[in-house]
Amino acid sequence: MATFFPITGTVTQIEPMQSSANNWCGCSLMISISTDYQGMVNLVVTPYTYIFNQEALQPGDSITAFYDASAPAPLIFPPQYRVVAIVKNMDGRMMDFSYYDENLVNFAGTLQLAPTDNTVIAYPNGQTFPGSPANHYLLVIYSTSTRSIPALTEPSSITVFCCA
Repeated sequence: MATFFPITGTVTQIEPMQSSANNWCGCSLMISISTDYQGMVNLVVTPYTYIFNQEALQPGDSITAFYDASAPAPLIFPPQYRVVAIVKNMDGRMMDFSYYDENLVNFAGTLQLAPTDNTVIAYPNGQTFPGSPANHYLLVIYSTSTRSIPALTEPSSITVFCCA
């Protein structure tokens, strides 16, 4: 099972990625971010990377990106990660990307979901997800949670990833 780690930082640069033949392919981007803990980090953004609400990214934006910690990564500096999802950081917006079980508890056992009629549950392409989001990888956007373990939240948005 994949484990997704978040990395948070401020966008410093966005460039098309160069292919191995030194040609600009134009289909993938390299986003450089400045982080508090790792310094500079490069994020590989492919056409398959989900960007929450399709929010345009630009230098100066604070973002959180999620990458598969078990995926191979080149041993270079600055570190470079291929990201699965990106969310712009905003006041009051919290997020989690994890596998959620049949009780809608994340893999770490730290967050439990209590969707309401106001919770938007959709595929990454924006189409409504029919049925329960349980037993899937989910990108969860929420604003408040209880202080219990696991914390309970009524998310505003759940994006269901059928294959992550």
